[in-house]
Amino acid sequence: MPAKLPAVGSKWRERDQRVTRTIEVIRYDPGKRRVRIHCIETETLSWAKPERFNGKPGGYAKLGA
Repeated sequence: MPAKLPAVGSKWRERDQRVTRTIEVIRYDPGKRRVRIHCIETETLSWAKPERFNGKPGGYAKLGA
């Protein structure tokens, strides 16, 4: 079952307690199945797998949910 893509503009936090990281979803790359993310704390852009947006350890949890 393919992972559901997070909404563009949504904000998420890293579930790993060792780091403080809040990200915002910028866009998708459907060809490579990646999500472009912006780290708010460090102002960096990077890519993430859609499977990480599941709220489980090792992934991202939606803010305000």
